[in-house]
Amino acid sequence: MFPFSKKKDKSVKELLSAAYTVYNYRRDAVAPEDAEKLRELIEKVEELFDGGKTAKDEFKKACADLKETMKKCGGMLYPMGFWTDNIDVVFVAGILALSLRSFFFQPFQIPTNSMYPSFYGMTEKVYAQGEDEPSFRQKAWRLITKKASNYELNAARNGEVFIRINRPNQMEANGGIFYGKIRPSRWLGVLPSQEKVYEFLSGGQKLELAVPAEYSLDSAMRKAYPFMAQGSELNEYLNALHTRGKIVEMEGKLYLSLGEKKKGERILNFDILGGDMLFVDRFTYNFRKPKVGEPIVFKTGMCPGITAQNGGVPDDKYYIKRLAGAGGDTLKVEGSALMRNGEPATGAQAFKFNAEQTNGYCGYKPYGAFENGGSVSVPQNCYYAMGDNSANSLDSRYWGFVPDKAVVGKALVIFYPFTERWGAAK
Repeated sequence: MFPFSKKKDKSVKELLSAAYTVYNYRRDAVAPEDAEKLRELIEKVEELFDGGKTAKDEFKKACADLKETMKKCGGMLYPMGFWTDNIDVVFVAGILALSLRSFFFQPFQIPTNSMYPSFYGMTEKVYAQGEDEPSFRQKAWRLITKKASNYELNAARNGEVFIRINRPNQMEANGGIFYGKIRPSRWLGVLPSQEKVYEFLSGGQKLELAVPAEYSLDSAMRKAYPFMAQGSELNEYLNALHTRGKIVEMEGKLYLSLGEKKKGERILNFDILGGDMLFVDRFTYNFRKPKVGEPIVFKTGMCPGITAQNGGVPDDKYYIKRLAGAGGDTLKVEGSALMRNGEPATGAQAFKFNAEQTNGYCGYKPYGAFENGGSVSVPQNCYYAMGDNSANSLDSRYWGFVPDKAVVGKALVIFYPFTERWGAAK
């Protein structure tokens, strides 16, 4: 046996491995005599090591000379820093992560509330007048656990406060009652992003409130300023505004009066809770077809109807909807129920909850293709996709069918935020 510990045995092998790496990658980049010296020292250290002469001074000197020559020839390879030492590990980890995302589990964030209450898009918690807003610690905790970002706007002057609104014939196209303008921004001050900016007037001074581009201020404003509207429907809210004379025109723009405010008084304070984040199972549909009732994720750029609505330009996004029908099925809405081939749709609790209008589900709406008692026959190799929040979902009723090749996978599990919905997708 060699008079050499296992620890030292390993260190010599690591030294020789590093030396071979430097020689193979750097021999053409250094002086020929240095490359030759490096090769000779590698062979000498190996010979002494294999001969069991590791305890002799000759071996120690050969190792020291090898290290000095490696430093001279090593460039970025030697001495080894963190990245050099772990480049193989990082590279393999990157390949594994990309493989998992491409073939097994892809992370996905719910962008809208079209699948509410099965999945949440951006929702809000509005703090009413007189209600304490969250402390700094509460904001931090809500950000971590619920992905909640706080937004506030206070009066700049004493006087009447207004918010700009869309004209009635522009509300659908412009995303709701309140006028928001999209502009470029920077996420965390670095990455290019977009935000939606709403215009207020406070005592004649213009104020702006910027929120994520995907978020509509309609819901928060209607909660903060209900104006005695009897229900949540848009028409009822607008009728309440007209009845109370709250809508005024100034310089060719329409504004909603929010009443008199003192300087510093709260106009609006609310949290935006980020949409559910889930993993999409990209694996299962390689072995079987999607089943009716499953929440599927698909590429919008491969859906002809969506492309047509986008002026012929493929809209390269991901949507999540409930698979309501497959090739050969006939669909229709009766009352608040979705009928599939003459029977109430089955395969998911959402079908039943919508039909009964329970557990927060609003019921299926006969909009788009289902207007006036219309029915739809789904072609072969296609699917019909509908949102669980039928009253507020832009889905197959408006833009048609999802080709089977557009389907990416099915929603598997909600992994963030940490709410009661955390766990398996339904």
